[in-house]
Amino acid sequence: MESFPLEPHPTKGPVHLTLYTNVTNAGDLRKRLLAADASLSFAFVDAKVVSLFNFKHSRIAYRLRQVVDKFQVLAAANKAVHDECHGHLTTHNVHSEIVYNLSPTTNISESLRRFGISDTTTGMVIAKVGSEAEEVRATLEDLIKGDETPLDQIENFTDLKSVRKYYKLGDTPQAGKQEVLNLVVGSMALKDIN
Repeated sequence: MESFPLEPHPTKGPVHLTLYTNVTNAGDLRKRLLAADASLSFAFVDAKVVSLFNFKHSRIAYRLRQVVDKFQVLAAANKAVHDECHGHLTTHNVHSEIVYNLSPTTNISESLRRFGISDTTTGMVIAKVGSEAEEVRATLEDLIKGDETPLDQIENFTDLKSVRKYYKLGDTPQAGKQEVLNLVVGSMALKDIN
């Protein structure tokens, strides 16, 4: 797990990010989220929209497809906290807002369906705003049946085809990771401009 300060809103505490793989209880977690279980105050992102830049890991690629880089999740988290501080949340809490902010569309249901966890999710990026890192880690160890994986391995789980589809990037085979990340974060930022 890695922790990052929220520069514009330091009183909210840091954002903690972690990557879990081989998850076997995503269906149970999803049911609890749909039932608004208050003990699940985390953003569960199906790393299904994580694109694969290293095609050697193609067996794993279809588990985690939609997050290109941790910066993508941090951008969504910073926007969610900013919106919460200004009373402008689109969803019901800061953690669901993080998932919503990952999407380039303003359709809440579609955003949560594409970027949130599903019953078959086996890999997820989890974000938590506030709290102490050790408290978050202990809660996740009890909550998630899976393997905590170093966050810097997130790019090994990216499926570029899904990223291109969801962010409407077209076919740019020579685009490097940084260019794709710039396009993705730009798409996320532009969704609020009418």
